[in-house]
Amino acid sequence: MIPNKQVNNIYGYVRVSTLEQARNGSSIELQKDMITEFVKDKYNREVTEFFSDEGVSGTIPILDRPESRRLTDVMDEHDVIVTTRLDRFSRSSKNLLNIMPVLEDTKVTLFFCEQFGDIPIVYPKTKEDKGLGARFDMNEITNKIMVMVLSATAEIEHGTIMDRLGDGKVDWAEKGYSIGGNGRPFGYEKVEERFGATKIRTKLVPIPKEQEVIEFMKRARKRGLGYKKISTQVESRFPDFPEFPYHKVKRVLTRKFQAKAS
Repeated sequence: MIPNKQVNNIYGYVRVSTLEQARNGSSIELQKDMITEFVKDKYNREVTEFFSDEGVSGTIPILDRPESRRLTDVMDEHDVIVTTRLDRFSRSSKNLLNIMPVLEDTKVTLFFCEQFGDIPIVYPKTKEDKGLGARFDMNEITNKIMVMVLSATAEIEHGTIMDRLGDGKVDWAEKGYSIGGNGRPFGYEKVEERFGATKIRTKLVPIPKEQEVIEFMKRARKRGLGYKKISTQVESRFPDFPEFPYHKVKRVLTRKFQAKAS
């Protein structure tokens, strides 16, 4: 089953909570850039309109947020909705599973472009999708399983972030200290510092050559370049980094907690 080829409006939905804006560096503009790039690549079109819930928690039901509610009010047959990740759309498994049939019945296609690329999570029901065959639509079943598993993971991750906030780990991150992970983040070396008799923190010390690459990538991203294009330019421009895959570019540019002081 593939989404209906007819496309009317293409809507982008972005969201960030006040807490994330203050602590995690989550960016409305970065989400918009990802969606714009996806829509251009897939449909060779511009986004018709963005709906932006800023300072609104993803735990609030979709129909209770100002902009996501406005989106559901205006969406119509053969419209496309694109958001970056399912936790931008909702952090509640129950809420997601409740809204999916509404989108299907409205004949809307839904993409989570950062998480699933051009694989639709919701697609329009056709006239043939009736009777016994409709009950065994494996694409639909698979999509719902993915949503349940990943949204549950997002809920757990959200709880973990709250725990980190509670014990002050994010405060340490904002001062340039590591808050976990075995490897070193690109752009920094790890140096242990002792606080008192037993407490040890790992300081993230900038590496100039790698910081130069990071700044170059940030500027390229602001110009609207995609991760693959940035990867190619890094490999061409910086001889010390001849192999710099696009997924590494994405990981560096979207990481949230490490080295916030930089």
